[in-house]
Amino acid sequence: MSADEDLRLYRAVLETSGELIWSLDREGRWTSLNAPAARRIYGREAADLLGRSFTELVARELRERDYAVFQRLLDGQALFDHETRHMRSDGALVDLSFNAVALRDAGGRVLGAAGTARDIGERKNAAAALHETVAKLRLAVDAADLHYWEWEAATGRVQWGRNPSFAPDDAEGTLRASIERGEPFEIEYRVTAPDGQPQWLAARGVPMHDAAGRVYRVIGVSQDISARKAREEAVRFLAYHDSLTGLPNRRLLDDRLAQAIHLAQRRDRKLAVMLIDLDDFKQVNDSLGHRAGDAVLREAAQRLALCVRKADTLARHGGDEFVVVISDVQAESDCKLVAEKVLRSLAAAFHLEGRALALGASIGISLFPTDAGDGDGLLRNADAAMYRAKQLGRNQYRFYGR
Repeated sequence: MSADEDLRLYRAVLETSGELIWSLDREGRWTSLNAPAARRIYGREAADLLGRSFTELVARELRERDYAVFQRLLDGQALFDHETRHMRSDGALVDLSFNAVALRDAGGRVLGAAGTARDIGERKNAAAALHETVAKLRLAVDAADLHYWEWEAATGRVQWGRNPSFAPDDAEGTLRASIERGEPFEIEYRVTAPDGQPQWLAARGVPMHDAAGRVYRVIGVSQDISARKAREEAVRFLAYHDSLTGLPNRRLLDDRLAQAIHLAQRRDRKLAVMLIDLDDFKQVNDSLGHRAGDAVLREAAQRLALCVRKADTLARHGGDEFVVVISDVQAESDCKLVAEKVLRSLAAAFHLEGRALALGASIGISLFPTDAGDGDGLLRNADAAMYRAKQLGRNQYRFYGR
C-alpha cells in the first residue's frame, strides 16, 4: 500500500470512527481531534479546540485529578478505561472513557499523549436505570416479605437471595414433578424454624431450560404465610368449636357422634350419649349477670374435661347444656361411673365475685343401639332422660326409659 493510500485510509478512519481520536502536547493542549467525533461529543468544531488545554473541558471537580493522570502519561504510563466527565458547548456534561499512551519522537522523547475516547453516557444511564430497577425490585421483595431462591439441578441445592431461609424439603416431590413437566408451580408447605416453631411458607417456582430443553435451574420466591394460616385455622376452629368454652359445638358434635355410631356398628359395640344440664344456672344470670354466667360455663367446661377420657367427645350443646359421647361402652356401670364423677365435680361450689354458688347438674343417658340407632335419636332420648332427672329432684342421673 502506498503512502497516499495509507493517508486516505487514515483519514477515512478519522472521519468514520465513532470514537474521539486525539492527541495532546506536553502542556496538555489539543494538537488533533477527528472532526465528526468532536462535533458529536462536544458540539464543537475540532479546529476551535486545537491549541486549548484539555482541562478546560473537564468537569470542574475532576480537573485536578485528570491533570495528575495526564502527568503520569508524560512519565510513560499507559492509560486504559479511564472514566471522566467533560463539558459540551451547551454546558451539558458527557461521560467519557479514555485510553491513552505517551506520544514519542524518533529518539524516544515524550512529546505528549495520544489515544481514543468514547461516549459512555448511554451505558452509564443504562447501568443506573438497571441499578434503580434492581433497587426497586429489592424494596418490593422486602416489602412483600418475599425470599428469593434458586435451585440448581447440577448440585441439587437451594440458594437464597437474602436472609437465609428454609429449603423446601417438604416440597421435594412437587419440585421434582415440576422439573419433569418443565412447568411453573405454586405450593404451600410447612417447615420448622430455627427456634423450633412450625412455620408455613408459600412458594412459586419457574423452571429454566437449556438449549436441549432440560431443566437446569428453578428460580422462585417464598413467603411466610404463618399468620394467614393461623387466621384460617382460627376461622376453622370457630366454625366447629364454641367460642366461649373452646369445646366442640353442635356442628362438630353431630359429626363426631355420627363417626362414633359408624365405628360402633362396625365393631358391634355400644356407646352412650350423656346430656348434662346445670341446675339453677338461670339464677346466676339473673342475680349476677351474663358475664358471671359465662365464667360459670367456662369453669364447668374445664371441670367436665377432667371427667372424660381423651377418646370421648365433650361438647357444648347450647345454653347451659353439655354432651358427652362415651365410646366403647362395656356395661351400664361404665356410664354410671362417669355420671357420678360429673356430679361430684359440678357439686363443688363456684366462686364468683366473693360468692360461693352451689349449682349441681341433672344428667340424662341414652345408649346405642338399645335406645336409638342414630345421633338425633340418641340426643333426643338423652334429653328426655335429663328432664326426668330434674323432675325427680335434680343433681342426679337417669337412663332413658327407666
